[in-house]
Amino acid sequence: MDNIHDAAWQSILTADRLKSYLENAGPSIIDSPGGLKSMTPLAAAASRGHLDIVRLLLHNHANVNAPSLYNRTPLFYATSRSPAHDRLAIVRALLDAGALIDACSADDDFYTPLMNAVTEVRDKDVVHELVDRDASLTLKNAQGQTAEMLAKETGMERDLRPREERNSTRAQIIDLILSVVMLIIAYINGSAMKGVVNGIVKKLYGISGDKGQEVAKDIPEPHTVEEFKDSLNTYVADSGLEKFFGRDDPFLQTLAENAATLRNDDTTFLRKPENIKRLTRLTLYQPVIYCDDSGSMDGKNRYTHQRELVTRIARIATKIVPDNLGVELRFINSKSSSNLSAVDIDAAVDAVHPNGGTKIGTNLRQKILEPLVYSILSDPNKSLRRPLLVCTITDGCPSGEQPMVFKDAIVECRRKLVNHGYEPNAVMFSISQIGDDANATAFLDGLRGDQEIEDVLHCTADRLDSKYQELKMNERRIEEWLLKLLTKPIMERDES
Repeated sequence: MDNIHDAAWQSILTADRLKSYLENAGPSIIDSPGGLKSMTPLAAAASRGHLDIVRLLLHNHANVNAPSLYNRTPLFYATSRSPAHDRLAIVRALLDAGALIDACSADDDFYTPLMNAVTEVRDKDVVHELVDRDASLTLKNAQGQTAEMLAKETGMERDLRPREERNSTRAQIIDLILSVVMLIIAYINGSAMKGVVNGIVKKLYGISGDKGQEVAKDIPEPHTVEEFKDSLNTYVADSGLEKFFGRDDPFLQTLAENAATLRNDDTTFLRKPENIKRLTRLTLYQPVIYCDDSGSMDGKNRYTHQRELVTRIARIATKIVPDNLGVELRFINSKSSSNLSAVDIDAAVDAVHPNGGTKIGTNLRQKILEPLVYSILSDPNKSLRRPLLVCTITDGCPSGEQPMVFKDAIVECRRKLVNHGYEPNAVMFSISQIGDDANATAFLDGLRGDQEIEDVLHCTADRLDSKYQELKMNERRIEEWLLKLLTKPIMERDES
């Protein structure tokens, strides 16, 4: 049904159409939630990154604080959902129109827009804008965390400082002097100050060491092998994955043992309770990395960046699985490889030279879904051993096929799974962009939030190569970022 809300979402709302909607449905429609997403038109436009429509609605007196479903304001969506392009401009437009800068609700655990910017999109420019406009650093969410505490976990502490401090080296010098003085005091006081010394050393080297916040007391964090196994069994039951894993499955036993070991590994941020939770859920899925090896990947170091990212993704995805289980590697044009370790992945990607087109949907079906899913579904004597997570990386929009082929392949997969008695989440998908090709951005924007596939497909907001370059000097932060990237489709489905 044609309506103002979906028109704003789809970026087809014009001044003439807006006038028509207001005349036919009444002026209150501009501030009422509705459409497929139960959002106000302004929230829909902000969520999708449609700056021109945001400005059109504000010019026509849309209430910048009118709530959508779950009491979410347009600024909430702009700071947690909006694509990177035009995100800052949208945030500025909303604030200029009087958006409540700290608006939050119980439905979202009292996360403020600043908390969203720090934890969800991790956009420094947006964080700076909110801080410079006096967003609260001390309000607490439902877990008792402030924006400052969350910024510590994401390495954005400095971004919460006032503009004059961010733009000078003075604050860095003060930090260094303070750290050195505290280190000397700690040394003088001997072993009683060992904990302080460790903290100062970590600060000097840019290592957080935070173990994350305590979870709710009625759901204690697992520590032992048995506790991890119980946690995995509970998750399997709650997420409809019993078809793959029985309570005494040796695979779950191995995951539990390795997770308990990882929890005591001080060399990685993956040991944090939140990250172990993500890692155990990720490892239930068989990872399939689907790489773009089309000719356009040969420029601007895109293929090199893809290789480095894919190797790290494989390392994370196989962190706690049994030694004999690896990653499935697929290319749009080149031959496939199966059950590879991170080292094998690096060599396999390095051996490929980008060439050819971008039949991304056609080969999703032919190289991944047919051999790994459909051939098993069609055999009554076989069953899928693990659910699949297909991670697609591309620098462009499809070529040599219609743009809808990729989506159609996902819709077909979802339907076949349900018809054969599996949950739709038995195969999950993510797609990420490398490079800044406008057509690729438009392709991903068309997939993002598509109602037919939104429960099984996640489109990442960041451009992988630019985010990777930003974090490249901090391997631990890269690990944590990639883990969250990989588990986003799984976690979003669990929380929906």
